[in-house]
Amino acid sequence: MADPADIVTRLRAVLHNDRSVELRNREAADEIERLRAERDEARREVCDLKTFNFDNTISAYRYADLRKWDCYKDHAND
Repeated sequence: MADPADIVTRLRAVLHNDRSVELRNREAADEIERLRAERDEARREVCDLKTFNFDNTISAYRYADLRKWDCYKDHAND
């Protein structure tokens, strides 16, 4: 379920008389989602690399949790 306070959810929910406004909002929402996916991928790489600094005594998931990153939310099987 999408968070109603999330900017992407709000952008996608905008209905406007001018169809171009709706299209621009959808494009913006798509771009935000793309950038979030890139950010999460970069965070997962950092987490994977940081496990070596901890002599593999901490998992990448645990390191992400320590940083309060939710970058594994869509990758439960990684």
